Amino acid sequence: MSFNTDQHKLFDELEKQHQHQRQMDRVLAIVFPIIAFLLTVICANMNIWSTVCTFILLWLAFWAVGIRRLPLWHWVLITLIYCLADNFLSYGTFNRSGFSRQFGTIFIFIGIAGVGRPYFDRWLMKKKYLLSYLNLVVVNCF
Repeated sequence: MSFNTDQHKLFDELEKQHQHQRQMDRVLAIVFPIIAFLLTVICANMNIWSTVCTFILLWLAFWAVGIRRLPLWHWVLITLIYCLADNFLSYGTFNRSGFSRQFGTIFIFIGIAGVGRPYFDRWLMKKKYLLSYLNLVVVNCF
């Protein structure tokens, strides 16, 4: 089976895209735990187990929807169940303000990670190509 030049170009571009996505995964594997820690300070209820479990939930959810690209609605449902359980265990009853603060913040940031990942990939690919093109133009001019 022989490939023509267009197919080679297509495979080269797909390989570049795959390499870029792996690079983005490595960056997000460092950034997501930091974001999870910072959000834990906002989201956790005022006890140690809530803090630890909220951090673990956020880290796993970011990893699942942002790097592994698992379905977002699964992790929203897991987050909802966790927030309800954490609310009842922390306050002894349902505390609406605590629940809305915790679930609302986690929901928004998991949504940004899950929905925004393809857009981040595309934006950074275009930016990278633009920078490499500008670098090529500058090098050829001098």
